[in-house]
Amino acid sequence: MTWDTIVVGGGPAGSAAAALLARGGWRTLIIDRAHFPRRKPCAECINPAGVAALRRLGVLDRVMDAGPARLDGWRIVSDAGPSFLGRFSGGVHGIALPRETLDAILLDHARDAGAQVRTGIKVTDLPRDEDGRVRGVIAGGEEIAGRIVIGADGLRSIILRRLGLLARAPRLRKLALTAHVRGLPDMRGCGQMRARGRRCVGIAEVGGGLANVTVVVPGEQAHEVGGHADAYFDAALRECGFADAQRVDDVLATGPFDCPVRGAVADGALLVGDAAGYYDPFTGQGIYRALRGAELAAETVGAALRAGDTSAAALMPYERARRRAFGPGERLQHVVEAFVSRPRLLGWAARRLDRRPQLGDAIIHATGDVRPVRSLLRPSLIAQIIV
Repeated sequence: MTWDTIVVGGGPAGSAAAALLARGGWRTLIIDRAHFPRRKPCAECINPAGVAALRRLGVLDRVMDAGPARLDGWRIVSDAGPSFLGRFSGGVHGIALPRETLDAILLDHARDAGAQVRTGIKVTDLPRDEDGRVRGVIAGGEEIAGRIVIGADGLRSIILRRLGLLARAPRLRKLALTAHVRGLPDMRGCGQMRARGRRCVGIAEVGGGLANVTVVVPGEQAHEVGGHADAYFDAALRECGFADAQRVDDVLATGPFDCPVRGAVADGALLVGDAAGYYDPFTGQGIYRALRGAELAAETVGAALRAGDTSAAALMPYERARRRAFGPGERLQHVVEAFVSRPRLLGWAARRLDRRPQLGDAIIHATGDVRPVRSLLRPSLIAQIIV
């Protein structure tokens, strides 16, 4: 049997793409090396645009039945003490829930849509025809034929590497340590990002009395973690004033995140989600990018399959759409990171934004994909920054 589409990776990007393609009548197979449900190192936040994507996918009711926490905004706390709060408005909000719950729901949704799912199988290579076009995958020691392969296998994507699209070797600019914690103070529906020197701690309730805590360690300090991620994480909690909080599971470490790609399409294959290039997400952009990228990929893949042309040229509409959709957000994220990684600069900005709530809300709306990044260029907002 030749599958129309083989999706490698059963996370949000892979499951969403598979559900859309299977719903369109295409023979779709998902392969993932893990068995579900499984934990995943992630901040576990979904911004308002991601919530809207779940609604379009037809799975939001299932996700809400799982009891996620509601996110109405974010408080950014500088190392020097000043902070500001940015809130979503207009009737929108984000949510947060454990990835093991979210991913299992999305994978079941893809299965219900008609996709077949094989877990516990590792993809190791991409066979090609005489013209160099990908013709399927090598998984579990066998060749599985497919007209188009979608690489949705995350930061360390084997599909990305086999396609030769990695621009350079990843750099360890940051390391992230993630765990669930019980006993934190009520954050009143808002997540927190706390800067501690060049280190950053993100906190968000995920339902069931638990909070996700993610400690982001700059690369030059990664050696301090060594083989003691749990101890390092617990010390970071105490430094934030949460000595009474209780960590309820092991700390998961992930990184490096700096994995630039030369492109996301090739003859017979394309990349979605983190496999298509990663930048440091802010307030839940990672899952939104996975879901929105899946929508864009499914549209292009469906058109290519109908036309009988799976060349890189036929898949280029996805590449162009992906850059239009995510390019502005990536550029804004670099600006945000420049402030977060410089304590004095962040303190200065926090004091100004605390006095100008409208400006803080505008920034959170842009980083949360509620409004386009260009909305920050309104003269009224620029005047508030300058004055």
